[in-house]
Amino acid sequence: MPSSARMPVTALLGANMFFSGITYAATMPYASLVGVDTLGMSPGWFATIMAVGSVLGTFLSLYLGYLSDKLPDRRILVLIAALGGVAGHGLIYLWPTQTGFTIAMALLMPIGFTCFSQCFAYVRVYYSKHMPGRADFMVTALRTVFTIAWVVVPPAAGWVAAEFSIFDVYLASSLSYAAVAGIFLALMSDKSTHVHVPPPVRAEGASLLSTFALPLGVLAGLTGLIVMSMAMRILSFTVPLFIVTDLDGTVTDVGFYAGITALAEVPCMLFWGWLTTKLTKETLLAAAGLVIALFLALASALTNMTVFYWLLILNGLGTAALMSINISYIQEAIKGRVGLSTSLMDVVAIAGNLLGATAFGVLTSGGDYRFALMVGAGVAVIGAGIMLGGNPGRLGRLRPQPVAS
Repeated sequence: MPSSARMPVTALLGANMFFSGITYAATMPYASLVGVDTLGMSPGWFATIMAVGSVLGTFLSLYLGYLSDKLPDRRILVLIAALGGVAGHGLIYLWPTQTGFTIAMALLMPIGFTCFSQCFAYVRVYYSKHMPGRADFMVTALRTVFTIAWVVVPPAAGWVAAEFSIFDVYLASSLSYAAVAGIFLALMSDKSTHVHVPPPVRAEGASLLSTFALPLGVLAGLTGLIVMSMAMRILSFTVPLFIVTDLDGTVTDVGFYAGITALAEVPCMLFWGWLTTKLTKETLLAAAGLVIALFLALASALTNMTVFYWLLILNGLGTAALMSINISYIQEAIKGRVGLSTSLMDVVAIAGNLLGATAFGVLTSGGDYRFALMVGAGVAVIGAGIMLGGNPGRLGRLRPQPVAS
């Protein structure tokens, strides 16, 4: 951190990532349980709500990413996104009905879910200015803090949901979004934390669409990530219901499932981080998709929770790569446009959410969660195949960079 800063910026950004982690860790494992099991929605209607929110979120994220590179202070967008999260998850807590859930997830949370990528866009720009040699490391380190929240929060949230009300997890998320807003308000009080990187100027006569141009290999990579994210969404929607129906587990087991997966992710992220110095990101992301496919295929054949808990090591290994390596991969997609590139994180996640929610609604309409997991495994393999097939020249070991003469 630069000596001119008047506040502990890295500590505040770390706290911000932890609270951001709570917003996901406290609610994501329980979304389908709340919508389908508690509020009585059909899987199809639940999937429709999530799909509508995903479509809206895709366009909103792209617009905010484009706007963030033009605004003099991108922290304003973080505040707006955080307040959307406060309103969305707060509404589910205050009005726990199908109507409240529909309004929150289809209209308000598309705003809130952009908070994650907008935070990372600020992190990248801040450290690129103040610590250019450690920017990648700081992004990874802060992403690890986000993961730590997934270690400690889901078991606690599962206990709260079992002992009190499952809607209390949405209160925890709403308050965490408020904490994120408070942290960025504090950062805005210090002029040294204001950073802005002007985007590259479009060539004369170039259209606005040229801003979004992507090389074919990158486009294939992003498509592969979307398909693998679809598999991850099928996993996250289906596994909680699979636990309580097919494996005779409880809501508390759902919390432990999420927590153990996150605990496995922490050392796995370090392992994948080491591998990024040896192998290309395309190779590693495709390998992660195949690991997720193996987990889903094996889980679909289980009949008890004990073996399932052991399989979570595979889940943590695959998820660690798809949730960490993807950040630096996506942020390099559009050269010189950090905000717009980072917004593609939301596009990938939201598109995967849309496809995954639709698949979940179709595959589980008859209550067969095992079949949904098997299809999810196939989807993960397809995503890895797209990543590999679209980048044949980027597979294997890292190539030495040419030395400028």
